[in-house]
Amino acid sequence: MKLFSIFAGLLVGAISSAALPSENTRRTVSDLVTSKITWTGQVRPGEPAISITGTAEEIYHQIIIMNPNYDNDLGLNSNNSTVRRRDLEPIAKRATTSDDWTCAYGNNVNAESIGAGVRYLYSIANGDCAAPPGKPGAGGCTVSSCNSGAGIFLCNDSSNELHTDCFIVADNAVEVLINCQSTTYAGGNNWITNTHGQIFSKDRSWNVILNRC
Repeated sequence: MKLFSIFAGLLVGAISSAALPSENTRRTVSDLVTSKITWTGQVRPGEPAISITGTAEEIYHQIIIMNPNYDNDLGLNSNNSTVRRRDLEPIAKRATTSDDWTCAYGNNVNAESIGAGVRYLYSIANGDCAAPPGKPGAGGCTVSSCNSGAGIFLCNDSSNELHTDCFIVADNAVEVLINCQSTTYAGGNNWITNTHGQIFSKDRSWNVILNRC
């Protein structure tokens, strides 16, 4: 239950549990979001970068329409994939994250649905993810992923537009997922694992939130 199969090709190491406060910080998506992320990157090798706005899943599907061989050319199956190189190292070494995370932010969302969002972020890892300007406490937040009500938000606390590699957004989401999850028995052979939380960049100019979308 502690390691989802959706991460098998991406993550190494066991996932630990942390007790989660129940149903705290009742913010809705309208409190957080100004837009979806804007991805900028190459769709085909050798071509100029383009920009696409959407969730990671929507962006990935648009890329695949434009280049059905994207995964092999530039994506997860590419010999040059950043993620494939990074998955051989422990997350503490490979993730560009801080220790500045909290499990006391947000509301419970399904951890496997967050995992699906992480997988799509890693699938567009050759590009840049952007968020609009914001300010501390009222960051310019974008929906990076929204799967079955489980959202990954990239929030900008700086007065300048934020640009960061999409795999760094994914790494930070994984860091929260690793440290902030609870598993409960749901009867029979069924267990449910939930998560929520927030992590700040090392300079506290932006943050990633796992919360309802």
